[in-house]
Formats: sequence, structure tokens, C-alpha cells
Amino acid sequence: MKPLMVLLPMDDRPVNYDYPTYMARLVGYELHLPPREWLGNPWRASQHLRLVEWVAREAESADVLIIALDTLAYGGLIPSRTSREPLDTVLERLSVLKKIKSKRPQLPILASSVILRISRANSSEEEKEYWATYGSAIFRLSYLEHKISLVEASPQEQAERSDLAKRIPEEVYADYLAGRQRNHMVNLRMIDWLEEGTFDLLLLPQDDTANYGWNIAEARNLQATLRRKNLTERAITYPGADEIGGLLLASAVCKQAKFRPNIFVRYSSIHSASLITSYEDRPIHELIKAHLTPLGGTIAASPALADLQLFVNAPAHAQGDAGLQWLILKGEETSQGELPTEQLPYLKEVKADPIYRITRREMETPERSPEELVRLLLVELESKHPVALADVAFVNGSDLTLGNLLMQHPEIVRLTAYAGWNTAGNTLGTVLAHAVLRLLAQRNGTDPDQTQAHYEFLLMRFLDDYIYQARVRSQVFLEDLPALNLPASMERLPSSMLEPVEKLVRERLLLAGSELERLFINAGVVKSVKVENINLPWQRLFEVGFEVHVTLT
Repeated sequence: MKPLMVLLPMDDRPVNYDYPTYMARLVGYELHLPPREWLGNPWRASQHLRLVEWVAREAESADVLIIALDTLAYGGLIPSRTSREPLDTVLERLSVLKKIKSKRPQLPILASSVILRISRANSSEEEKEYWATYGSAIFRLSYLEHKISLVEASPQEQAERSDLAKRIPEEVYADYLAGRQRNHMVNLRMIDWLEEGTFDLLLLPQDDTANYGWNIAEARNLQATLRRKNLTERAITYPGADEIGGLLLASAVCKQAKFRPNIFVRYSSIHSASLITSYEDRPIHELIKAHLTPLGGTIAASPALADLQLFVNAPAHAQGDAGLQWLILKGEETSQGELPTEQLPYLKEVKADPIYRITRREMETPERSPEELVRLLLVELESKHPVALADVAFVNGSDLTLGNLLMQHPEIVRLTAYAGWNTAGNTLGTVLAHAVLRLLAQRNGTDPDQTQAHYEFLLMRFLDDYIYQARVRSQVFLEDLPALNLPASMERLPSSMLEPVEKLVRERLLLAGSELERLFINAGVVKSVKVENINLPWQRLFEVGFEVHVTLT
């Protein structure tokens, strides 16, 4: 009989709902999720009462319970930012977990509660209504107020803080800080519950972080509380969010197997280990340590002592934007190296953004070598050593240079895991979770369904992170949307235009993905691949949903 995991995810996006299903299958676990339509998204409230009842019912037979506290408390990740419900109401919803633990004290409960992010964009799609007007200003005010509180701000920054405070209405400032304070109090209370024994593991991830900000101050406060209470072996704060479902799943499996993975790390640049990426608050090497913590993992002193080698394609200078690589490369293909503005109406605006120059510099730098990384990776794969690959050179997608190199070598299907999506934290959490689960499956002897799940998820990562996020999405964003008289935007599409845009995404993804399918088939591990149900689950280009089915050789 398969062990039963019960997972309440943050929302219904594929990263939170679908990825854990592949991960559970590849180690032979049964996974129960609530019906997708009960979970919230930007235009549909979650069905709170049903979810609370579902958790209580499923906990009666579960072997492990994994809970996104944001869903139980507020209705999901986005409602955790927009809800104005009082603290007592939120804690009452969470009290079902104390009842479950009281009834079944031996049931492992692994939980996560996201530290409220501060978006840097003027967009209210995933924030309170006033964020469309004051979002960037609030982000900057948060940054400056925290820096001032640490006595690290310059006189100019102190003056800027005063100017920003005058621009933001008092009622907006008060409302936002009230929401932050409530969420922070919930997180502090969850630490109390951890101390009391309600949780076996608690993750407090920082969503879309930076060097300074109210969220960073809160994270430091929470980490200090954990240290003061001697709880750091069972809880951690670190940058991340959408990877935590898979990471907690892998944590539970490692705990049951008494497996503490030892990882040796190799980088594409000598500068990478100490570099801080766009949405994190610590160097990459420290970020890897943080994501190893829920797994009970450590950094190995040498490859010979490691269970797994983690190859990391990381920036040499600064993390560029994956979506701009396609635009830069296309410009180089023209005779003058420039694209006409009439062909891409948004080109002038895009090229004026500093991130364009950062991306170009990272693409062209001689201080990072994806080529050498791939050469060494192939040597290790040939030696049958377990190797995983994390691509964090650019944010929101993979490195096109690295991806092109990998597509020339069928041997990459022997990778233990691969990821290269969204933030560095998202990528590292996903690749480490997948890798340790695959290692455990191979040690225990895999059945056909477990092997199939591994190759399906591995192929899904290449198809999503490299083919879609770094290539197809850029083409649709910069070429197809303007051709349809739509703004080049990652925000929600008009309902009337969803079908034609999804059709373009489907056609481009299947066409570009055919080379990946051939690669897996030519490697001899699968004899057929089917990609179906391609869709835009949140009616925007930022994420894509699809299913992957392979037939083993």
C-alpha cells in the first residue's frame, strides 16, 4: 500500500498543483489534492469552508499532511495580500490544524506561511486596488524606511523617504501596514504553534525579496525569534514561494527515509557563488544552503563525498531577464544588429530599460562559461555520477545559450533533475526536491510508473523553463500580442482574446518542443511523447499549463 500524502497548495497554478503530483509519483507515494476549482485565483475566491472540511477529513487517513497556511488562513497566496479580515478570524481558520494534531499526535504536519511580498510594479492584478497607482512608491518607501531604521541610509535617501511619504495618502499607508502587521502576527503565532508541537516543520519563505524592505525586517525578526526559541532545526526563513510544495514533499520523504543529502556545487563563473540575484537577499551559495535545510542536506567538501553534484549556471555580474535574450539575439541577426521600431512597437521602451543592458552584458560576458559547464556535465554523466542542473543566470526563464548547448546532447536525459524558471529560489528549490526524490527512488528500485513520472517531469521542465519561458513566451509577447493590437504585457488578457492567444501559444510550443521530444526519443529512454491540454491557466502569458505523457522504451 502506497504512503498517502495530503497537500493543500497555495493556489491552482501548475507550479503549486501539478508539479507535486509528478514528484509524488516518482517516489511511489499517493498524493491527495483538493478539487482544483475549490482553490483561489485572481478572479475566483477559494471555497474556504470546503477546504477546511477537506483537510480535516483527509487528515484522518494521511501519512503526511502538507499545508500552505496562506490557503487555509486567507484563501491563497493572492488573498493573503488583499484580505482585510481580522487576526482572530484568520487564526480560527487555522485552528483545525491544532485539532488534527491533538487527535493524531504522530501525524507529521509540514507547513508554510509566506512573508508578504512588496511588489515593485504599479499593478493591482495580484495586490490591493491602490497598488496600480502607488505600488512602486510603496515598494521604494518600504526599502528606504528599513534602510533608515538600520542607520544605513544617506541624507539623500532620507530626504527621498520624506517626499514619498507625502505622495502616498495616509489611509493607503495605514491600510497596507495594517495588513502587513496582521500577517506578521500570524507568522509569529505559527512559530508559537511550532514550539507547542502542532507542526513538525515550518517554512517562512520571502516572496520576491530584496536587500531592504518591511518584509526583510519581518524576516529578520522571525529568524531571530526562531533562534531565540531554539527552533532553527525545524523552521527557516529564506527567499522563495512557488517551489515550497515540492520542497516540503521532498522533505517528508527524506525524513522518512532518514536520508540527509550531501551536495557538491559547481558554478559557471568564479563570481557566481557570492552574487545576489534579483529577487533574493543572500548570495547564491547561501541560497543553496537555505533550500537544503528542509531536506536536512549539507554542502559536500568534494565530489567524491557527495550524493549529488549540483551544476549551477549563474550570473557573473548581475541577473538579466530571460525574456529579453530572444530580442537581443534577433537584433544581432539583422544586418545592422538593430530591429526596426515599426516591426516591434515596444522596442524603444524595452531598450530604454536598464535591465536590457544588464541582460545583454550577461549574455556577452567572458567571465561566465556555459560551454565549460556543459563539457564537465557531460563528463560526469558519462561517468554515471548523479548530476542536477540549476539554471539561474537569468530571471524568469532559462539561458538560451545553455539551452542550445544542451539540445545538442541526448545525454542530458540522464540528468537527475533540471530547472530554470522564475526566481533563483524557485529554481533551486525545484531542482533540489526533484533530485533528492530521484536519488531515493533509484536507491530503492523504481517501478515503471516512477520512472515514467521522472522523465515526464524532466521533459516538462525543459519544455516550460527553456522552450516556453525563454523562447516561445518572448515571441508571443513581443511579436504576436502587438500584431493582435494588444499591449506587450504579462497581465491578464481580455477574455475575448484568450482563445486566439492560447492558440498561438499552443502552435509555437508544440513546434519548438518537437526538438525536445526527438532528443528524449533519440536518447533511447522513451519511445513516444505526448504534450496536451496546453493552456494559460491564469489567462496571461506569465505561466503556461500542459500535461506531459511519455511511453517508456
